[in-house]
This record gives sequence, structure tokens and C-alpha cells, in this order.
Amino acid sequence: MPVKDKETLKVYWVLPYSQEEMQSKPVSYLTHLFGHEGKNSLLSYLKKEGLAIEICSEDNHMLNCYSDFELTITLTKKGLENYETVLQAVFKYAQRLREVGP
Repeated sequence: MPVKDKETLKVYWVLPYSQEEMQSKPVSYLTHLFGHEGKNSLLSYLKKEGLAIEICSEDNHMLNCYSDFELTITLTKKGLENYETVLQAVFKYAQRLREVGP
């Protein structure tokens, strides 16, 4: 059975509990924005730079106490060698969303 090795980078945020905010679903909204793969997305930038080939995001709500948000980026060899650049792009994207909105 073939085995496919992947080089991944995971970024994990622990957030205030938000499961009770069923109308706005703020963490699910973040999951959608970071996981978007279309034009002007984080992934489109990383692909253009040759740093990543895939991005996945997910959110969870734990123990009625906290929510979390996880971003998993499948890196290219160049992305693995330059993982700091990938991290910078992730946090610049988050800052841009905060400043300008989606």
C-alpha cells in the first residue's frame, strides 16, 4: 500500500468559548475565510509563491469552556525550507482581516 508523505504546518489558536453564538458563528466564519481557496485567498498567495499546495481549517468547541481554531497547511519543499515566511503570511492575513475585514 503506497504511503504519501506530507510536510504540514499547523497553527492552532485557543479562543474564548463561542458555541453559544449560534447566529453569527464567529469561529466558523474564520474557518471559512482562512480555508478559502479562491482568488485573493491565503492559499492562492502561498501557491503563487510556491510555498504550499493545500490548506485546511477547522474549529471546535470544547468542554463549554473554550473554542479553538486550527489551520493545517500542506507545504512544498520550498515552503518547508521557508516555513517562517508561511507563518508570516498567515499572521499578515489575520491582521488584514482584522484591519480591513473580509
